Amino acid sequence: MTDSLTTPVPDAFSVSVMVEFVETPGNRWEDGRWHVAGVVAGSLGHDGGTMQDRELHAATKDQQFLHTGLNLRLYKDDAESYYYNLVSDNPSVFVICNQEAGEPLRPFIATLSYGEATSYMETDEIVETVAMPPELYRWAERFVLEHYVPEKRRKRKRNNWKEDAHGPRK
Repeated sequence: MTDSLTTPVPDAFSVSVMVEFVETPGNRWEDGRWHVAGVVAGSLGHDGGTMQDRELHAATKDQQFLHTGLNLRLYKDDAESYYYNLVSDNPSVFVICNQEAGEPLRPFIATLSYGEATSYMETDEIVETVAMPPELYRWAERFVLEHYVPEKRRKRKRNNWKEDAHGPRK
């Protein structure tokens, strides 16, 4: 029997993203907006490889889609960002989406990295933030424990301002 803590942590995890339409009553410019409702660990009924969209609910007002086939990847050089996400008050999954006019959001990347999410925000991509499922939290935690080594804090030495202004003291 192998111990789950001694086996290497995989660097990718399959996820599905739920997107839904939410009405905005009282807004005369729009009926509502699309948003990411959640992330589910795994892609049930999906063999991997390509994205698949499945309509879950299509009432006249409520619409939901499940996007399967996304792979959330972790990289060793981004372990510090994952660490800070995990120790935050609200550990999150950042879902990067694009959207055509009048169409639902189409997620194309899911990440746990603040840095990667911020990079996409700076390019005006749609970045939605949702709560991290427990399965992803445990997986990311193992990855961080295996790959993240915090830098040692070093105490700064103060400069002697008298010495700097008048040369070395004798």
